[in-house]
Amino acid sequence: MILDAQGNGTGNQLLQHLHKVLTEQYDKLKPAEDYIGVFKAFTDNIIIGLPIIEDGEVQLGSIFLDFASFQSALTLEGFFIRGGIAIGDYYGDNDFAYGPSIIEAHHLENNQAIYPRIILSDESVHMVREHLAYYAEPEWAPQRTELLIDNIDGKWFINYLEALMFDVHEHGNYQYVIDHLLVHKQSIEQNLTKFQGNQRVYPKYEWAAQYHNYFCQQNIPQSFQQQHSLLITQQPVGNFGNIV
Repeated sequence: MILDAQGNGTGNQLLQHLHKVLTEQYDKLKPAEDYIGVFKAFTDNIIIGLPIIEDGEVQLGSIFLDFASFQSALTLEGFFIRGGIAIGDYYGDNDFAYGPSIIEAHHLENNQAIYPRIILSDESVHMVREHLAYYAEPEWAPQRTELLIDNIDGKWFINYLEALMFDVHEHGNYQYVIDHLLVHKQSIEQNLTKFQGNQRVYPKYEWAAQYHNYFCQQNIPQSFQQQHSLLITQQPVGNFGNIV
């Protein structure tokens, strides 16, 4: 995207847009106090390190919610991102970041996420499974809506469109999520058209389209899906599922 913008003379506009969006979202992601965690950013790359306290459910839950909001906000601005969540030793200060967890998170993002998704490491999945066991009725666990599993490769990932469902859960009002799903749909369709024939980039937007369709079918009443033409009709519904 950056190289394309430089090539067609819109580099400054992209820089201004990206800077505005990232600055707003970075402010929301930064831990309130240094002792709570460490936040580092360079261009569109970020590192967030949080200490695991007791069983880690609070920290992981916070990460899931914050990353869902971050990813949904960037995606709706046209920036499709990927990432990884790892558990392990980490040291960070104002000038330095070090630890095997950073290496694993980078490996997840660079080699395994592939599509615009933030995936969990095996250790993170194991910890979430332990948390799910706390609930007598696992379907009531908050992780059930915060995460999904990709049945093609078995990766667990953050269900970022769930961040748009606040008004539905609180007031039964679907207008907000519908408006934003239409923006999400339009952005994906534009990229499917733009990158058709590009075997490196096109599959990423195919995946995004199939996730979009899955989310709509699982969360939006069919009458609203049809009334607002929410589905991306040239793509199937993705093969995803709940973690419980």
